[in-house]
Order: sequence, then C-alpha cells, then structure tokens
Amino acid sequence: MGERNSKSRCNLSSSKISRIQQKLITWGKTHYAIFPWRSSENDFHALVAEIMLQRTKAEQVVSVYNEFVSKYREAKDVSSEDPVEILRILKPLGLTWRAKKIVELARELDHRGNIVPKTFDELIVLPGVGTYVTCAFLSFHSEIREPIVDSNVIRLWTRVFGLKRKKEMRRNKGFLALADKITPAKEFKNFNYAILDHTRTICKRIPLCKKCPISFCCDYFHTS
Repeated sequence: MGERNSKSRCNLSSSKISRIQQKLITWGKTHYAIFPWRSSENDFHALVAEIMLQRTKAEQVVSVYNEFVSKYREAKDVSSEDPVEILRILKPLGLTWRAKKIVELARELDHRGNIVPKTFDELIVLPGVGTYVTCAFLSFHSEIREPIVDSNVIRLWTRVFGLKRKKEMRRNKGFLALADKITPAKEFKNFNYAILDHTRTICKRIPLCKKCPISFCCDYFHTS
C-alpha cells in the first residue's frame, strides 16, 4: 500500500489521530442520523439490518427493515416462513442472495435458541455474516470495540492519509491496521457512527471538503 504523497499533512502520530477522533466524535453528535435499527434493542433485528445495509444506501433500507421487523420478532419466526416471502420483502434492495442468507441465518439462530452470539469468532461463521457485519454488530449493538471498514470508509481514510487505493482494501493488512489504530478505545461507537454519517453526507464520491471537520489534515483536500 503506497502513499501518493510521502509528505502527507496527516501522518499517524498519536496527536494527529487523537485530533481526528475528537473532531469526528464532536461532529457526529450534531450530525447523527436517525435510523430505526440504530436504536433497536432486538439483537436479531440489528444483525439483519447490518446484512441489509451491505452495499446499499441506508435510506433505501428503512422501509424494507420496518416491514421485516413488523412481521418477524425472532429468528424462529423467519425460519418457519416461506423463503419466497422473505425474498419479496428484500427485493427492493437488490442483491437477492441476502434473502436466502437471512433465512439460513434465522434457522441457525433458531437452532441455537434464538440467541445471537456476541463474540467475533461465533458471529463471523454465521450465514450472511462476514467481517463487516460482525464488526458493525459488535461495535454498535454489543459495546465491543471493532473498526468499521466498508467502501465508503476506505475512501475516507485513503483520502485523508494520501494512500493509493488498491483492490481488496478490505483485506489489506496495512489498511486494516490503520483502521484499527484510528478507532478509539473509548467512544468507539460514537466514532464509528460519525464516520459512517460523514462518508454518507460529506466525504462522498464528490466530497464537500469545505464542510469537513477533518479537512485541516486531509491530504486529498490540500493536494487536489
């Protein structure tokens, strides 16, 4: 993973990272997006929401999520349902493979007594649950620190740190180490929500750099 600019304005010093963390957490408190799954106390619903959100805009998920949770309270309710009905509900999101995976997930959880596990190793092997879903669920719904890495977050950090974006960045050890290092030990939940909201509204494909709370040290902002 090479740097585009060896003199990036924002290196990995502890003081710089701390400043980025605080700036984003502060920004996030006044720009927090309200989505129904964020306040859910139902672990099954929260886990399914994270599956629905993969490669899909949050705004598109709201109506589908609301219909799903209004019909199914627990995994056992889905495991006994006709898979065609699950497919109908999820169809507006595209990626129809998710319907099959959610049914498989529900059956597995039903077999486990309708209890969603809360460890990385147990979650990641469940149907439809990969690294991102596991980290998101643990961070947002289980109070366990995990870094969040999706395509939008990759775009953010590669811009900020002046990194060359490569294929399969989600599996790049150097980038994953960066994402882990920049995730704070405390307030990680607020920080992770902030970066998701920031990449959804500010650091978009065409970024709104003048509104960005961390443009002061963004390599992209200072070199583009």
